[in-house]
Amino acid sequence: MFAITPNTLSNFLNSISRYIIFLTIILLVVSGVLIILLENDYYQGISFKIMFIHVPAAWLSLLLFSIMGVSSIIGLVFKSPTSFTISRAMSPIGFIMSIIVLITGSIWGNLTWGTYWVWDARLTSMLILSFIYLGHILLLYSFDHFQKADFAASILAIIGLVNLPIVKFSVDWWTTLHQGSSILKIGGPSVTTDYFITLLISFFSLFLLCIYWFSNIFYIIIENRKIERSKLLE
Repeated sequence: MFAITPNTLSNFLNSISRYIIFLTIILLVVSGVLIILLENDYYQGISFKIMFIHVPAAWLSLLLFSIMGVSSIIGLVFKSPTSFTISRAMSPIGFIMSIIVLITGSIWGNLTWGTYWVWDARLTSMLILSFIYLGHILLLYSFDHFQKADFAASILAIIGLVNLPIVKFSVDWWTTLHQGSSILKIGGPSVTTDYFITLLISFFSLFLLCIYWFSNIFYIIIENRKIERSKLLE
């Protein structure tokens, strides 16, 4: 990662962006059709279908922050501009994913529990993650020079890694209203095959959408830094 220049990575992402968006559209259509065709849950009715947005967004919010944290460590250790740029480009996408998780979770919670919000360990730790994302974004735009911003935001991203296992294992460590893991757990998924396949397709469609979004943000960041450097040289 630290041996690849930002321009090289940007050019590569631009070269495959048309294929990414094409595959994204296909997977989104397929997942949408599968979600519609799935029978309603016996207990939750049609409301359970929120899961196919909520769960992939939750996985991505954790995955993207993990990448941000690792990129921040690499950036600080190896002074890698590519790593810093990756972390910066990931931040708004991860923030949006965390907001989607909170909104869909609140809707699902109201339909299931009869309330939009409880100070549940899983919900609270996810809310904290969204605040860390927001803090990371604010730090990136709180300094006159991007290098200072990258340093400060990287420190927050590394500290924020501590919250990830809390989000993941909160349902196992504490008694919560939120249901336990039914997919990523020892012994394999506890959902039916059709649910599992639909969930995976939904995840990969959203994942590819995030990659396409990331490639565009990454390009914009590089162009903005070129402008900033040219101003400094004038």
